Amino acid sequence: MSFKVTKLILLVLFLIILFHINCQGPYQEETHPVIWLDVSDLSFIASETGPNPAPQTLRVKNGGIQTLSYNVSSSVNWLTISPGSGTSTGQIIEHVISIDKTGLAAKQEAYTAKITVTSSSACNSPQVVNVQFKLSQEPPSEISVNPRQLSFIASTGGANPSPQIIRVKNSGQGTLNYSIADDAAWLDVNPASGSSTGGENSHSVSVNSSGLGSGTYTANITISDPNAANNPLVVAVTLQIGTGLPPMISVAPVELLFSAPRGGSNPPQQRIKIKNAGQQTLNYVLTDDAAWMTVSPANGSSTGQENSHYVSVNIAGLAKGTYTGTITISSPNATNSPQVVSVGLEVTDVQPPPTNNEISVSCSPSSAKTGASVDAPISILGNTQLIKAFGLEVTYDATMFDFVSASKGSLTGGWGTVDFNLVSPGRLRIGGWGGALSIPVGSSGTLAVVKLKVTCTSCNDGQQSQICIVNFTDDIMGMKAAPACTAFTYRK
Repeated sequence: MSFKVTKLILLVLFLIILFHINCQGPYQEETHPVIWLDVSDLSFIASETGPNPAPQTLRVKNGGIQTLSYNVSSSVNWLTISPGSGTSTGQIIEHVISIDKTGLAAKQEAYTAKITVTSSSACNSPQVVNVQFKLSQEPPSEISVNPRQLSFIASTGGANPSPQIIRVKNSGQGTLNYSIADDAAWLDVNPASGSSTGGENSHSVSVNSSGLGSGTYTANITISDPNAANNPLVVAVTLQIGTGLPPMISVAPVELLFSAPRGGSNPPQQRIKIKNAGQQTLNYVLTDDAAWMTVSPANGSSTGQENSHYVSVNIAGLAKGTYTGTITISSPNATNSPQVVSVGLEVTDVQPPPTNNEISVSCSPSSAKTGASVDAPISILGNTQLIKAFGLEVTYDATMFDFVSASKGSLTGGWGTVDFNLVSPGRLRIGGWGGALSIPVGSSGTLAVVKLKVTCTSCNDGQQSQICIVNFTDDIMGMKAAPACTAFTYRK
């Protein structure tokens, strides 16, 4: 290598070293722009057959001085960033991170990518965000929680406010196994975890205001399942403590469902309860937005006591179909006015549906020898409420039968999911969620069919056993088991 070439290389290296920007730190004392990111990792979940995962946000700002001009780039073509650049003198700039799964196949391990933020003037350029994208064959679970905000009011040195309820369910597929955490010592959620295949779980949220001075306190309740498509979900909580604080509307339930046959009698009226969960006096009015609905009385007043209001529907002249409406509770002085109750009305065929409200189990054949297969369908007759989700357990003699499989029934064939879990030999747990579908009032048919195999080799001819259904949950709670058990006879 010639002397001139060597000299040129040394000159270039000298210039790189001379003009390379190093962060002096800490950032509050920095004399250059500094790239600040709100996250270092992002995670997305989706299924092959479902939609793209919801976009997420990457927040960037200048953590130093002067002006930060930067670019944001992706290492893969299935991940896009908008906008792809930004300028900050200290304010936060939001960039939307989107995933397009077109052409990607589901696999066990996650797809990975890198988002790189670069700036020629920043002392810590580049900065990298690691991205994981899990693509499965089955749609993931999804967290649904209602309400998304809670407000409590307490008097200084007085009693704790009444607990409130949040309801959590899986609005996606599969099973949602979630945990609940809060970030305030004065806040408690019980139970702190749950599982849902579509059924709704209630969690009590309570506040301990003792020792807290007057003022407004805020906290977050976080519902988490790492496998959920929208993990995590946050409920915002506000606690006001003082004297002479405003009233607050408390209403339960927040959803009413009616059903009646076209041309038949109106369904029974239902009740909503309203009270003042704050201080002073709550004066409120109730209004509805449907001609077929009436609320009585249409107003009320509460200093803490619970008032009953009755909701009636009139199906005269209504065609077969599903109708929706809302009841709005308003008070000009309440901190959380207005509050809304959703009302659904299903008008069915002219023929009134049966109202047996029965659930049963049977077996076919009712007698068999070793090696034979036995079907045990779980059926309903004349349910008196819509069934959007159900859960139950099937018990059987594990010394006589082996569990083979389980399948959806005639009423759940189009449902989003029906899951089966063998808890232990002789005990099978079944849960289902219909998604946008539901089993109408007065239906008859099967929820699921359990297949067993006769495996007993030492049973006596004529020996009997039972297959039973127990522990009804979700929308089949209150149904009469008729019969709860079915008899099976062993034949050699």
